[in-house]
Amino acid sequence: MTAVGLPFGTSPLGLRAAHAAHPWLARRPPVQPQAAHQLRDVNRWPAEPESPQQIDPALFRTAVDHLCAHTQPREAELAQVPADQALGPKVLAAANQAGIDPFMLAGLMFVQSWCRADLETPGGYGLLKISASMYRSPGAPKPPGEPADWTKKALLDPDTNLRLGAELIKMWQDTHVENDEKFRGVPHRGPLAHFIWGDVVRGSGGEDQALTARRRLIQRYQQTPDEVVQTVFSVPLISPLEGTPRVASSGPGEDRAGGRRRHQGIDLGAAIGEPVRAVADGTVIFAGVNGGPTTPKKTVPPSQIVRYRWRKLGPGGIYVCIEHAPERHVVTCYMHLDRFVVTQGDTVKAGQEIGRVGRTGVQVSPPHLHFELRLDDRHVDPAKYMASLVIPPKATQTYRYAIRAQRTRIARARMERATASTTQKL
Repeated sequence: MTAVGLPFGTSPLGLRAAHAAHPWLARRPPVQPQAAHQLRDVNRWPAEPESPQQIDPALFRTAVDHLCAHTQPREAELAQVPADQALGPKVLAAANQAGIDPFMLAGLMFVQSWCRADLETPGGYGLLKISASMYRSPGAPKPPGEPADWTKKALLDPDTNLRLGAELIKMWQDTHVENDEKFRGVPHRGPLAHFIWGDVVRGSGGEDQALTARRRLIQRYQQTPDEVVQTVFSVPLISPLEGTPRVASSGPGEDRAGGRRRHQGIDLGAAIGEPVRAVADGTVIFAGVNGGPTTPKKTVPPSQIVRYRWRKLGPGGIYVCIEHAPERHVVTCYMHLDRFVVTQGDTVKAGQEIGRVGRTGVQVSPPHLHFELRLDDRHVDPAKYMASLVIPPKATQTYRYAIRAQRTRIARARMERATASTTQKL
């Protein structure tokens, strides 16, 4: 019988045999890393953008401030932080000292801690959520740094955490190819997966999130214009989120509420507080909340929307809808927001921030942006029209699991109906 909790159905005997074949007992995180959507084939990702050869410290700091801010006011506050306390210069100094990409280090920092230097969790401490226990595996190579660098107090110091983390990334960068030959693990793209998982990589989603944050940083740093896709309905579109392509973890037609309703858009994986932008020029036709069965739709001014962040809301939560072409009634909707900054009747431009990602109206899913596209009052699949901006749901592991569960539910319902029919005849 397979032991509970062992990865990939490994038996205790098989696990001991695997360890015996390894040069040392595999280093692993003290707790399971947070689940993240991942692609069925990591080669589906396009090549990541190159980092600038020469990095302007002031522009880099501004980009890091933007990444770490969860609201526009917060971004303005970060700009007032003294240079010796700002995270951007600290990230740049640590990356340069270790000889690694500072955009990669900052992207990992965002995913690991949400830029919180005081983070304390069972999984690790500080900006990069480093755990000393992960690197104490018997026989494993000695990690970088001095013993004093690995104490809780030191890891909660942003300078020490970033310096040690950069050296760890460098270590994994230099050894991950050889390491994968010895320990196997699931396909992934580089050293960041090992930073998260240790010697045996069990998932690529966390690395994908860090590289998405890196793309956001580079786009912000270089002020790269948004990629625009042309559509058959003559409304050019950009991505509602920065750092394309973004992964759509689910699409139209999938089960919701145990099959009682159908999903009508795509869910784009995102972090709480990420800016949500209008995908095209248009007019805001709704900004408010889905209050549930008794008040399914209620307009709310942006100055009062924070009152609804922690309330139990209907499936859409806090959301905004924008009309882009009245003659074709092209409408986009942005749901599960944390807040919005527009009012019904406002005119918006493509790329203009309209709100921030949240979890309002979400029951069990991780944070994401639910995005809908309607043509002539009919829901259509946004991924079909957004081309290179979105990696479609069918490319994800999540989609495979969702379709499998949906088929199981349908088969069970048919069996129950057949059983009931037979009982009635008897």
